[in-house]
Amino acid sequence: MNRLFQPQRVAAARPRSFMLSGLAAIALAACASPASDAPVLQENAAAQPRAAPSFATAMQRHAPLARIAGARSHPLDEVPRSERFAAAVGYARAMESFALLIWQDGAIVSETYFPPHGPGLRPESASMHKSVVGLLVAAAIADGFIPHAGTRVGDVIDDWEDDPRGDIAIEHLLTMTSGLEPLSSEGGAASAARRFTANGAGARTTMLARPLAHPPGARFHYQNVVTQLLVAALEGATGQPYATYLSERLWKRIGAGDAYVWLNEADGFPRGHTALMARARDWLRLGLLVKDRGAFGGERIIPAALMDAALAPSPANVNYGWQIWRGGAYAPRRYYNDDKTGFAARASAPFTVDDIVYFDGFGGQRVYVSRSADLVIVRLGEARTDWDDAMLVNLALREGA
Repeated sequence: MNRLFQPQRVAAARPRSFMLSGLAAIALAACASPASDAPVLQENAAAQPRAAPSFATAMQRHAPLARIAGARSHPLDEVPRSERFAAAVGYARAMESFALLIWQDGAIVSETYFPPHGPGLRPESASMHKSVVGLLVAAAIADGFIPHAGTRVGDVIDDWEDDPRGDIAIEHLLTMTSGLEPLSSEGGAASAARRFTANGAGARTTMLARPLAHPPGARFHYQNVVTQLLVAALEGATGQPYATYLSERLWKRIGAGDAYVWLNEADGFPRGHTALMARARDWLRLGLLVKDRGAFGGERIIPAALMDAALAPSPANVNYGWQIWRGGAYAPRRYYNDDKTGFAARASAPFTVDDIVYFDGFGGQRVYVSRSADLVIVRLGEARTDWDDAMLVNLALREGA
């Protein structure tokens, strides 16, 4: 049997909902660029009526789901100093946040949940899931399932073994430089890009049909399909369902609680580009893993050298690593492709430390990490196209000094 098409064990399956995910519905309410998977929305989002279901209700709307089994362990240190972070909390509140967690100097110093939400909420994470996929690929390299980042995709995805696209390297997928032609967003709700994001049906066929448009490694172009290829590569290389490998290799070892991933189809194949539903504290644990160069709770989980490679600037984009964003080179508008078309994330100022790396989910889903400042910030909330990437980091650094 082709490894890519092995069924994944399904947990907590329910009849497929006809409601779109928050990310998909927002995209459908907008006019997306034909050259990018990132949606294009009206600039003054705050003045517009909400066009999508709340990100808070992802667990109720997404189906079928697979469980990422956790193991509650490694309690996190807490030194509450929330009163010192009034401006950061105020910004998060103004941006319709569900949760804001700040770790600094070895402990949680501020933890705020905005009513009616609490610490048990597992909301839509959007593309923050991509960063988890990048970490899991690093783990698979450490385990020898994938020999190295330069491994041919065709060596782990059987369908491309004898295909020219099989010569794309795993690193090209990790850095969004695959050279594959993006899915078109022309045609509104019926477009290939929106159908892929909205319902996932035919995800395997869709991703395997993408032709090469550019030489691999030459151009940066952020694509959901590329992350799905990484999920396929992980399942092909490890011989395990994605949810199982993520649970055993990362999730339990960082002491996270149960999480859930939305499957494209009932037989499996999870969405790696979106919809990993996890609690805010578990996103914090992932941030701590990154901050400490792949170690957690005194255990080495990912080799430091591989973490360094994952966070290093890629040749095609100095602000992107292995499915993880970097904040070193300031740009007031951060685009998701070399053409600088489509949606652009905003930053009103440079980060006040130069080693920020972060998970980026649409509309301000974020895990910010600074090793030099011993800082991790988690923000989960409604999607806001006016999200300012500089605000939380710079406010927290100023208020926590």
